[in-house]
Amino acid sequence: MKKVGLITIYHVPNYGSVLQTYATQTLLEKLGCKCNIINYKYPNEYHYSLGRPKQSIKSKIGSLLGLSAGHRKANKLEAFKKKHFNFTKLYSHLNELKTANWEGYDMFVVGSDQVWKSKFTLGDTAFLLSFVPDYKKRVSIASSFATSSVPEEYRETYKRELEKFNAISVRENNGISIIKDELKLNKDVQVVLDPTLLLSKEDWLSAVPRSTFKKKKKYILLYMLTYAFEPRPYIFEVLKQLQSQEDYDIIALEGYTPKERANGIEMINKADSSIPEFIDLFANADVVVTSSFHGTAFAVNFGIPLISIVPGDKGDDRQSSFLKNVGLNGCIATAGTAIDNINYRYAPKKAEENLAELRRKSIEWIKDKVH
Repeated sequence: MKKVGLITIYHVPNYGSVLQTYATQTLLEKLGCKCNIINYKYPNEYHYSLGRPKQSIKSKIGSLLGLSAGHRKANKLEAFKKKHFNFTKLYSHLNELKTANWEGYDMFVVGSDQVWKSKFTLGDTAFLLSFVPDYKKRVSIASSFATSSVPEEYRETYKRELEKFNAISVRENNGISIIKDELKLNKDVQVVLDPTLLLSKEDWLSAVPRSTFKKKKKYILLYMLTYAFEPRPYIFEVLKQLQSQEDYDIIALEGYTPKERANGIEMINKADSSIPEFIDLFANADVVVTSSFHGTAFAVNFGIPLISIVPGDKGDDRQSSFLKNVGLNGCIATAGTAIDNINYRYAPKKAEENLAELRRKSIEWIKDKVH
């Protein structure tokens, strides 16, 4: 059995980051590997020295006491990680990784999520596997730059470290362009599905226990993130129009906003949901409205009607790249698009078949590279 060290971003209190880590570990174990998640502290003093803000004392106390929905969610995600993640010991900074003894490992994997987005990593080469001994195998699984270009100050570093990889896969088409055209690397690069999509709906429902959530009436699930781009006020206009067509509740899993700031829309706040509640909320939704990649991924994986709001520029193509690959172009809503032109109801059987084929190809590629 091959022993794999996996490094990724799972530390942020974000459902997608935690679930992609869980899915990557699960897939590697299904493929016959022993997977340990490298418990690398992120952010650490390196990131703080470059301006990354530290958690305030007030926020730490809030987390300890679970004062806000966000604090309660973070605590539930921590509990999930402690129960399900196979962690190594803690490494507090890059030098500790570089001086560690990795002899017991056969290979190292980075991915998925936005592990190569320089805005987040600030040039931290841990996520480029710079700590791995030269004679060890390096593989990228669905790593994302989440942009169309790497800042010039980081390009030589990316080029130097990615040159050492034995196999590279990315999560979206922009990643191929960056590696081949911008970094000028003569490498085969494959687009594979995000690991959350490599587990089927049935896999998720069997792996994660059911929550206490009981559906009372039809609902739109709102999963709004705003750090990558600003979907407001357009996303509220979309919700208002959908609600005018049918009597939906609106459940906010991410992005709860009081009525007075949400175009008069009343939302049910489920921002402190656990992972089982997250799965059940997606599985039972009537429509998903999202500005998130993982919101898009889970909606499609569960066959739910979807409006996936994307930025008007070409910078971040994570959602649109995936939706085009499964034939759901009509679910893509560039911010400002006339809502009547969005074809959010689709034939789930055809999308399921397209996704199953992409899943098969992605798993075959990963299986070949890790053995």
